[in-house]
Amino acid sequence: MQYLQCANHAQMQAAGMCTYCGKPFCKDCLVELRGRMVCRDDLDNVFEEATKAAVHTVSATPVINITNTNNNTGSYALGVSPKSRVTAILLCFFVGYIGVHRFYLGKVGTGVLWFFTGGLFGIGVIVDFLTLLFGGGSDSLGRPLS
Repeated sequence: MQYLQCANHAQMQAAGMCTYCGKPFCKDCLVELRGRMVCRDDLDNVFEEATKAAVHTVSATPVINITNTNNNTGSYALGVSPKSRVTAILLCFFVGYIGVHRFYLGKVGTGVLWFFTGGLFGIGVIVDFLTLLFGGGSDSLGRPLS
């Protein structure tokens, strides 16, 4: 039985064929490149062809325009608040002068202001109560109350 000899080393038995030039080579002369065996002499040629193909592919690739449409409007972009309008109204009516309803809605800064000023001397509590009663009001993130 006769074996193929390496094209570079006549004393060595060929381990495979170069997929680029088709010549037999020993295991020291072959390099595996993406599952294909290529001789070391043809590596530059393989890379050069791959580079040309990549440049050609890139230049032939169509431009894809991606458009993101935002259908949200105003401060309601984050959806509806998990806080209850009824709870906020009841808190405002019974303990609004110390700002509990504002703390409940996450508005800590104005809650502290209401606490130390008696609900802005009563005027702020009345405004908050009427706003909540007639469908207005939002939480600290600007989301409408549920």
